[in-house]
Amino acid sequence: MTEQAPQERWVKSTEGSTEWAGAAREILTDVAGHYLGVITYADLAEQVQARTGLRNRSPYRSWIGGVLAIVVAGCRADGLPPLTSLVSHRPDGGEVDDATALARFACYRLYAVDVPAEAIAEADALARAKEAAAAEAGPAKKARTPRAPREPRAPREKKQKPAEEAPKICPTCFMQLPASGICDNCD
Repeated sequence: MTEQAPQERWVKSTEGSTEWAGAAREILTDVAGHYLGVITYADLAEQVQARTGLRNRSPYRSWIGGVLAIVVAGCRADGLPPLTSLVSHRPDGGEVDDATALARFACYRLYAVDVPAEAIAEADALARAKEAAAAEAGPAKKARTPRAPREPRAPREKKQKPAEEAPKICPTCFMQLPASGICDNCD
């Protein structure tokens, strides 16, 4: 029996974000199952819409961030590494910072079966080195002592605006006079 694609339906990005987040988490889990696997934002957006059958006319850049925020919040709540680190602008994954590389490796380590033993050993050695450095730096730090409370400041004095002159009024028609001082109505 073949799996049928869900019937497509057009929705607003706010309506589809929860379903898209569930599909995105499944797709990213599949991507994490392959060592060094990454996916582009555009590919993820297309796969999410195809898997759920919910389509959006807006460009993916306007809604994919909200979907990924739901995914990363779910990962954090479940104690999982951030699957969203596997999403990249470039198909090759591009150059990433250390935090992103560590997050990606945590995903591969949890989901992928093809992680090389050398990579695991190197990551473990790096983690032990960081723990040792943190242990050395830990006792050398001074404990913060609370500061004495500040004395309350005196309230600011408000600058008083100079009093404006009352407008000049024509004694005949009781209209406000223009700057020239000559009534336009009476002359």
